[in-house]
Amino acid sequence: MKHYILFYSCLIEASVEEVCAFHTDTQNLPLITPPSIDVKIVSQGNNTVVLDIKKFGITTRWEMALEINCPQSIVDVMIKGPFASFRHERHFRAEGENCTRMEETITLAPPIFFFQSLIFKFIKKDMDAMFAYRHQMTQAHFRFENEAKKL
Repeated sequence: MKHYILFYSCLIEASVEEVCAFHTDTQNLPLITPPSIDVKIVSQGNNTVVLDIKKFGITTRWEMALEINCPQSIVDVMIKGPFASFRHERHFRAEGENCTRMEETITLAPPIFFFQSLIFKFIKKDMDAMFAYRHQMTQAHFRFENEAKKL
């Protein structure tokens, strides 16, 4: 099984504690998910979450194990879902006063062994767009929070 790695990074105007707490709260997931994707939280337990994710008219169930080490990192590992394997790591690093560098690494294996490289091209394009949106919305959330604090 071949694994592929994707890397995304952005700068957020907030402390590492605030950014990590925001990403720990699964209720914020719909806020940073593109409108073309419908995310429903089915259940949450001790360090697990089950999501129904609807895209292209197809709903897939994701069962994820969460490793939360705030304010340094959050790791989601797929237990059951649409990929052969899927791991999402978020690392938070302070860059100056009240500024955080969020670095995200996705390590995944597409579900169909024989067509992995072909499928990965589609997955990468989709993930690139999704994480650009997620970063834009996360940055906007904290810009709004910072403006509200000034009032």
